[in-house]
Amino acid sequence: MSVKRDDLEKIKVKDHFYQYYFFDDNGEPNSIFAAVDETGKKALILDTAFPGSAEKVRKDLADQGIQPEIVVLSHYHPDHSAGLTAFKDCRIYAGEFYEDNYENCRRWSPDLTFIRPTHTLKNGDTLFFGTFRFKFFHAPGHSRCMMLTLIDDVLYIGDLLMFGEDDKLCLPYISLGGSYNEYIESLERIKTLDYKLLILAHGHFLTDKDKINNRIDDYLYYLNRVKDSMGTLPLAVCLKNDISTYLHTEYHDNNLMYLDI
Repeated sequence: MSVKRDDLEKIKVKDHFYQYYFFDDNGEPNSIFAAVDETGKKALILDTAFPGSAEKVRKDLADQGIQPEIVVLSHYHPDHSAGLTAFKDCRIYAGEFYEDNYENCRRWSPDLTFIRPTHTLKNGDTLFFGTFRFKFFHAPGHSRCMMLTLIDDVLYIGDLLMFGEDDKLCLPYISLGGSYNEYIESLERIKTLDYKLLILAHGHFLTDKDKINNRIDDYLYYLNRVKDSMGTLPLAVCLKNDISTYLHTEYHDNNLMYLDI
């Protein structure tokens, strides 16, 4: 069930857990997630997108009498962390390897303000909020500081899989500090975790394990083909399906820069 509020689509993922789905400042599908405690008065936020979207989410929560207390970032990229300015009174958690990307964000987007975390998380750390249990796993590849977050039986994978408009699969993106080998290991790790529902920063949540694993295999096929060929193969040959079925094929040129990392 979803409710449209201006350009935000508020989706109930499960009891007391919501996805705010919207098109961000770059025109891309993006999400902010909110877990609300059993009192209905406090919230934990997962990722913050850009400031404009973050402010709308904060207002929606305030209209319901809900006060955000904690923010957890999957990783420091502008489209996930710039919205921290709307939640600067909260405790902020990020992976322990956040520092390089925090500085990169300030360089990539000098017109935006970025806030350091107040707490850092290591692989295997656990955080309790209300009746929710959050467990964190270091999952580099897309970026060095990327984390998986297991919220009871819901798994948040940030940008390890990305979908665009109409939930069409995007090509993987390796950013500064990422690597092919780590990306492959992180995708394989998803398959080992016990969850019932997969949530993404860019795309609607998924429940069909076969579909999820097929999409993971799509990414694995591409990453392995490019890596093993050292980028000598044409993009179309590196894809499991027809090239027309993928968005952001321009990411390939960027990814080639990180073949030796």
